Amino acid sequence: MILLIEKALRLAAALCLLTLTVLVVAQVVLRYGFGGVPFFTEEVARYAMIWMALLAAAVAVREASHIRIDFVPDALRAVSPRARLVLDAVLDVISLTVFLVLLWYGIDMTMFAAGQTSEGLRISLSYPYAAVPVSFFFATLFALLRLGKKTGAL
Repeated sequence: MILLIEKALRLAAALCLLTLTVLVVAQVVLRYGFGGVPFFTEEVARYAMIWMALLAAAVAVREASHIRIDFVPDALRAVSPRARLVLDAVLDVISLTVFLVLLWYGIDMTMFAAGQTSEGLRISLSYPYAAVPVSFFFATLFALLRLGKKTGAL
């Protein structure tokens, strides 16, 4: 099930990247070739970029592929492998806490934005803002699973 969720997130992020690429190329061609662009292209491209980045960040949590500085963990591994495991667990708990805070405030932010509309498309701003709670829900889920595997709970 988790693998299916990860694949769905990857597919959604890839579709957002495709949409972003097509719209930006279209903007350039239309602006310089025809002197104008449709009103919606910049806004949709911006929303696609936001969704893509946040969904990809959730997938990166699943793979533990975020940028990190390994100096201290590598030094701890040389001294004590157990200390390295403890540090990894502490860092995972800190990450999980950050994800939960971002999920909580993302829901609050999305509900606040529901009463506002975008300038170009005239859609509720809750749609682009929903990228935050959706992505951090999955990041929280993936962090919990990773922490559970490390502690032996899963």
